[in-house]
Amino acid sequence: MILTLANEFALEAARKYLQSIVFVDDEIYQPVLASDLPLEVPIAAEMHVFAKPIEPVEKTDQNQSPEVSDASFEPQDGGHFHPKQLVESFAREGMVCALYEPKPDFSTAPESEIFKLCERADVVILDWEFYKTPGAKVLELLGGLVTEAQTEVPHHIRLCAIYTTTQNLQHIASEICDYLLKLDLKVSIDGKYNLSAGSTRIIVLGKPSVGRPDEQAKAAEVEEDKLAQRIIEEFASMHQGILPSMALQGLASIRTNTKKILDKFHRDMDGAFLIHRGLILPDDDAFEQIPELLVEEALAVVVDNTIGVERATDIAVQAIDKIGIKTAWANKNGVLREAGKDAIELLKSGPRKVQARVNLDHLALDTLHAELDAAGSNAKERLAALYACRTQYGNDRSLAFGTIVRFDHQVGDQDIQKRYAICLMPLCDSVRLKKDANYQFPFWTLRADNSGASSKGIVVELPEQEGFIELFSMGKPRDQLWLESFKAGNTKKVIAERRGTSFVFEGNAKEIEWVGQLKPSHAQRIAHEIAGTFSRVGVLEAEWLRLKSDRPKCC
Repeated sequence: MILTLANEFALEAARKYLQSIVFVDDEIYQPVLASDLPLEVPIAAEMHVFAKPIEPVEKTDQNQSPEVSDASFEPQDGGHFHPKQLVESFAREGMVCALYEPKPDFSTAPESEIFKLCERADVVILDWEFYKTPGAKVLELLGGLVTEAQTEVPHHIRLCAIYTTTQNLQHIASEICDYLLKLDLKVSIDGKYNLSAGSTRIIVLGKPSVGRPDEQAKAAEVEEDKLAQRIIEEFASMHQGILPSMALQGLASIRTNTKKILDKFHRDMDGAFLIHRGLILPDDDAFEQIPELLVEEALAVVVDNTIGVERATDIAVQAIDKIGIKTAWANKNGVLREAGKDAIELLKSGPRKVQARVNLDHLALDTLHAELDAAGSNAKERLAALYACRTQYGNDRSLAFGTIVRFDHQVGDQDIQKRYAICLMPLCDSVRLKKDANYQFPFWTLRADNSGASSKGIVVELPEQEGFIELFSMGKPRDQLWLESFKAGNTKKVIAERRGTSFVFEGNAKEIEWVGQLKPSHAQRIAHEIAGTFSRVGVLEAEWLRLKSDRPKCC
């Protein structure tokens, strides 16, 4: 397989990110009787040894047991499992592979040992048959893990691999899919042997076996010593693309630099921290400042581990060439130019030369966006929202500077429309509030249409997959500015009430619904523009002088 530069980078990021692998099989350890162990070693009635069954060796001395050489791990006929080769394949990649052999009739419930072992691992590798019973325990375990990943611990990325000597691998994938669908879980098929269920990807791989059809053997059969490389490739395939692989690279950088980050928060600074905390009490608590300090250190790690300009350019150029862009734009005279030529030059070199030949307006860009987002996934809106809005990972929503809200506005006698607004309360005034006290928060109504006027918009993703909306900060303070009063809660902030899937702030005069939270820089830009409307100065001057200043230079 010929790898693109972007795919090679995804492989590097996956190799750097993966750390914990769990392998579960019922034939990892082989019981050895006490009579087979050296006499001088303290023994229990029975022990487990990390090996497969060893052929009997004639003992030359009853006080010594035969040495077990690496030959006992060499491949043998019959599809035997070789744990040493498997562990070493991951060790070569710098990954820890934990081997676990469950007891007969083991439980797969969330409180069980095997579930707890698997729920936080990056990769879970399972045999299909446990104690002569194919599939049953694996389906129960996968169902629990996927359910947890889609409900209790959403978005926990995990790769689950079935690694088995069973002949019909495609049938296994089908059984897993049917089982998960019966649990009302979201499942999508990815080829004959793979499927995705939310943040969990499940693949079916075959141990080297005799009698498997050539098609399945070539596609899904993997030897133990090559399993680690295949797992890395499968994990990387979950994050292919420029943005996914860059995100994985950033997270991997944080994982591999945790010691450096932790060293910045050494215990010998506890005394200084307590003094700092004491000096700012009761207006603030220094513990609330720690997350920001951690984020800054993590950001420094990610920035220092980004790829170089040359490699980034190579990846982008190769990706552009691979797309095969066909968008054609008309020149200044309205004549259609060569398909793809101007669009490709724009993507590789920027707009300077292109603008001299074509009208590079939003209509032209919409055509290019439509080609590059043929699936209609709202790619440009999602990217714009990612730049402007802060993702909310917690379960609470608070009212603060930059919060986007919406409310019902009655137009006429019956028509009710949704209006949007941004909260302008300074950040320091929206925290450390007194419980049950009422506070007035200022809001600025945002428009959903700029009516052709020059105004920079922001894209916000609406709750519950309602889509996206572009909002503009325009108008005069007398029309756009308003106040509403809210009661502070236990957390010394105004917290939204959860109503089904919505978050609602109940004010004295109206209810408003939380929609999003702008990143500080975007919120500050809007506040700066609004402040400009308050600072405008109207002067009296001779009208003919004003008209003269407004005349075009050519007149």
